[in-house]
Parts: sequence; structure tokens; C-alpha cells
Amino acid sequence: FDKSGHIVVVDSDNHRVQVFSEQGKFLKQFGGEGSLDHQLKDPYGLYIDSDGNYFVADSSNKLIKTFSPSGQLLRKIGGKGVFTCPYHCVQHDKYLLVSDNDEHCIKIFDRDGKFLYKFGKKGEGEGEFNEPRCLSVNKAGHLMVCDTGNHRVQVFELSGKFVKMFGKKGSGIGEFNWPFSTAVLSDGRIVVTDRWNHRIQIFE
Repeated sequence: FDKSGHIVVVDSDNHRVQVFSEQGKFLKQFGGEGSLDHQLKDPYGLYIDSDGNYFVADSSNKLIKTFSPSGQLLRKIGGKGVFTCPYHCVQHDKYLLVSDNDEHCIKIFDRDGKFLYKFGKKGEGEGEFNEPRCLSVNKAGHLMVCDTGNHRVQVFELSGKFVKMFGKKGSGIGEFNWPFSTAVLSDGRIVVTDRWNHRIQIFE
């Protein structure tokens, strides 16, 4: 949702972002397939800041693009050598945090787009990833990462220090099969989309 209460949808295979009213009425769209500044190619994750600007993970163009509420490009971060496949980004505190799916790591930038550091590598241990997808920040200010290919959610301090993880592969309660995204409810509960188990799970 944006600050006006509109529903914002990343329409990945149509390479665009669409905006709807709360009742589902179409309002506007921006993007379109291509590599020009105003275009997108396989966009995935979306984040909306307090000014209503859209941060879009333009994955196949290997960029994070920021658009104004009217859909005008404001800034782009990345390019060749910075990302292999940026999947999602969130802004928290003074940082912009990006999951790089194909490099199996989290990359941290300042709010001006300057690269600061990264953490993680491919693997199954604590702090290692297999296709990290969507991100969120919990009530404690910790980063939660959907470690999709490892069928779990990992929790970190913004420095990259490992805090905890939950979930494992399976179809039982608290188990996952390809967890894709997380969100934090106003009361602090954590919602996880459990893709191939075809369900939503909610955790304390």
C-alpha cells in the first residue's frame, strides 16, 4: 500500500507496476518492457518510502530504480558488476537493503545509493543463503530475509550479524516449501507466504 491507501502491484511478467484503489479500481501504471530509464525488465520486489516514492527491483536490468509517485524516474542504483539479480529492497534507518538472489547475499547501501557492505554467501549454515528473496524489518529493527531455497526465514542485525532463524523444509506447521515474502503486522506478528505449500503462515 502507498500512503494514500492505494494497492501497488509489481506485475512482473508484464514488466510494469500497477496502482489500484482500495476497492480494486485501476488508477495508473508505469514501466513497460525494456532497458530505458522509464522501463522495467522482470521487476520483482517493491518498497514505498514515506514520501510515496517507489523503489523497484528491476532484476533483469540489474538495477534498483526509484520512481516518484507520478512514475518519473528519480534515481537508479546498480548496473553491471553491482548486482546479478536484485530481487527486493527495503529502506530502514539510514540504509537501503537489497537481496541479490543469484549472488546469494544481502547488499547494503546508504540512502544516496553508495555501496557500503554485503553479507552472506551460498550455503546452508547460519548467515548463508540459497536464493534470498523478499525482505522486511521487524519491530526490533532486525532484518528478516526469506531464505527461499533453504526453506526458512533468517533474522539479522543491520550489520549482518546473525540473530536467529526459523522454519525448515516440510508441510507441517511452522515448516516451509519455498517461503517467498514476509510482512510485519502492527502487533508485531510475522506473516510468511509459504508458496509451494499454498498457504500463509503467521508467527508470534
